[in-house]
Amino acid sequence: MFYLPNLLPSAETVLLTEEESSHCIRVLRKQPGDEIQVLDGKGGLYTAVILDAHHKKCTAKVLNYCFEEPTVSVHLAVAPTKNMDRIEWLVEKGTELGCTQFTFILTKRSERIKVNMERLHKIAVSAMKQSKRVYLPDLEGPISLSEFLTKYPGGWVAHCDGDVPRGQVDASEPFRMLIGPEGDFTPDEVNATLKASYRPVTLGEARLRTETAALKSIIILEGLTVHG
Repeated sequence: MFYLPNLLPSAETVLLTEEESSHCIRVLRKQPGDEIQVLDGKGGLYTAVILDAHHKKCTAKVLNYCFEEPTVSVHLAVAPTKNMDRIEWLVEKGTELGCTQFTFILTKRSERIKVNMERLHKIAVSAMKQSKRVYLPDLEGPISLSEFLTKYPGGWVAHCDGDVPRGQVDASEPFRMLIGPEGDFTPDEVNATLKASYRPVTLGEARLRTETAALKSIIILEGLTVHG
């Protein structure tokens, strides 16, 4: 699988980027006449045959174009962890599982306020190709929790405050989940989410790491979009 975000359905030929060309020709050892598949990250899957096996500007002729209608909408909002490796792991695995949007939020107890979005984009692209998904998730942030709640009202919020009644996720609300920082949301933040039409839920009895709770949320929500 190769990725070209600006490819148009009407394209008759494709020109791979230098990075993708190198991977195609030098790593995979593709030759003229070999077929490849190219993704645009927006539902398009192109089957093409290589014309010029150049390691910097590989060109191919489009044989077939197929568009897959979006069927899943899973939006995860999560406070970045102090350890960036865990966020990178979350984006990789979340993309493979079908998350369509990641928003990184800043809370009062956030331990990280900066996120390397360019690196996360590359990880998401790689995960999309690896899992043969045709949609690249949107990556957004970091933005404040208040800005997020204004922009995206309604959904679910998972937190550890046992004094606030929490239910189970079902298919009656938008497929959007809020996951707090490693120190959890403050009581005021939980109240703010409730005012923004978020429903508090529990993800089980175990105390989960932020990235583990986030990944579990994706699995739950993705399952609801299929079976709900």
